[in-house]
This record gives sequence, structure tokens and C-alpha cells, in this order.
Amino acid sequence: MTHGDSLSLTIDATHRSLEQRLEGMLVPARGRRHTRDVYAAVDAFLAATSRHLAAVDAVLLPLVRKRVPDGAAFVHEYLDQARDLEMRLASLKARLYGEAHAVHLSWAGLCSDVRQELLQHNAMEQTLVGRLVTHLDASMLNGLAQQVFRYEVTAPTRPHPHIPHTGMPGRIARRVWAQADRFWDTAEGRVIPDPVRPVPHRHDSLVAQYLLGDPHFDIGASVLQHRRG
Repeated sequence: MTHGDSLSLTIDATHRSLEQRLEGMLVPARGRRHTRDVYAAVDAFLAATSRHLAAVDAVLLPLVRKRVPDGAAFVHEYLDQARDLEMRLASLKARLYGEAHAVHLSWAGLCSDVRQELLQHNAMEQTLVGRLVTHLDASMLNGLAQQVFRYEVTAPTRPHPHIPHTGMPGRIARRVWAQADRFWDTAEGRVIPDPVRPVPHRHDSLVAQYLLGDPHFDIGASVLQHRRG
């Protein structure tokens, strides 16, 4: 099995999905009148992004802090970037629902800011995953993509930039706000998209599989190419 393959592929797929959702909502969101489609598109993006950020906090950051050299410093840097993104998401939500402090904000400016923060966050998360793949052995990496997915299913669906993000306070805060978000999602008839499911790992070359005795033999792999996770 390729080292870290499933986690890397799943994070890549999630990032592409979030970026596509954002790009898909830019045009309708610029209009003056909000149609049902506009609300649905923006809500779906906000929910998918908020869930993923919460899952990274819960599943990946503790491992980075404990297992990666200078992990605590990197976690602090990551959280600064993630909070910046969450603040932009909160402003986008406030503008969509006409909150008084956000009505003066332009859709074009908000969407541009969100896009910039999302791309910066995704690049940093790619670095985070790369460090995990480098410093964790296969036994620890196996199942991480599935853990992220399972957490996203029950995570908060709205941005909460001011709650604790790590440790026991973070776990309690996410649990409380996830329940509150689910209540309001139901009350408001908000459609919440499913998270991106874990991507199956890609095998090494046929030769490598044979030499390693991989029990999940992939006949479709190349003869000699070795994919590095």
C-alpha cells in the first residue's frame, strides 16, 4: 500500500470540491436579489468548508502537534490561517442573511477575499498532510482519511471562528455547536451536502506489489512506476 496515499488523495479531492463550490456560487451571489439557488449554493459551500475545518482540528492537528518536529509551532501557524478563513466565511454568511453589520459589504469583494483565504488555507493544509505522511508510519496513517470523513459527517455546519479549536475545550465547543447547527439547519430547511468520501489508495507498481506481497493486488497498476505518498 502506498504510504499516505488515501489521506493525500482525499484531502486533494476535498480541496477541489470546496474550490468548485466557491467558484460555482460567485456569479449568482453577485446579484442584488437572492434566489433560493443562491442561498442553497452559499449554504452548501459554508457547510462543507466549516465541516472540513472542524475535522482537521479534531483529527489531524493533535497528530501534527505530537508527531511532527516543531509541530506545535506549525499548528499555531495553521490555526491563524484557518481562523482568517473562518472570519471570511462568517462575513459571507452574515451578508447572505442580511445581518446589519454586513449589509454594506460587497459580494464581489467578499467572494474574492474568501477565495484568497481558501487557497492559502488549502496550500497550508497540503503542507500539513505532507508532514504527517513523512513522519507517521503506515500503521498510524491507515484510516486517517476515514476518520476525517466520519468527523465531517457530524461536525458544525457553520463557521465559528471565535470558539476554541484545540484540546478538550475545542472538542466540547465543536460538539455543542454541531448540535445547535443541526437544529437550525432543520428549522431553516438548509440542505447540507455530504462530505467527500475517502479516496481508495493507489497501489505501487506491479513489481513492488509482488515483492512486498501486497494482499490488495492491483492488476491495473503500472509495471515499474512507484507512486510516492
